[in-house]
Amino acid sequence: MFILVHDLEESIHNYQDAISSSGSYLLTKNYIHADYINACIDREKEYPTGLMMSNGIGIAIPHANYQLVKSDAISLVRSTKGIVFRQMENADLMVTCHLIFNLALSTSNQHLSILKKLFTSFQNETFITQCQHLSCQQAEEWIAQQLNTK
Repeated sequence: MFILVHDLEESIHNYQDAISSSGSYLLTKNYIHADYINACIDREKEYPTGLMMSNGIGIAIPHANYQLVKSDAISLVRSTKGIVFRQMENADLMVTCHLIFNLALSTSNQHLSILKKLFTSFQNETFITQCQHLSCQQAEEWIAQQLNTK
């Protein structure tokens, strides 16, 4: 599995643009089909993925149909100002997300396995802190190690 980490441009102000940005990294590396990005945005409208963690950090985990994935990858975009997503538990509520993990996984089994690992990792403040503050390359290696994907 490939892990890509990038810092979000300050010009991005909404979840659609954040998902497009994270998806563009996946598309550039040829990990997804071009339709994946719009499918991800459409899915987010219907099934929001914003989470407010107990430590006060907002995280989103957008994803789309596995049939649009060529190679398993996670594209993490980090935002210092935060991007507003609707909450997974209650779509009427909003959560400002600073970490957006776009999951491009080619099987439902892989998807469930990675989601379980991520949800466990999200409870660990060290995991969140490292994702936020390491360099992009160091964060890629850290996440791969934590998720046992190398």
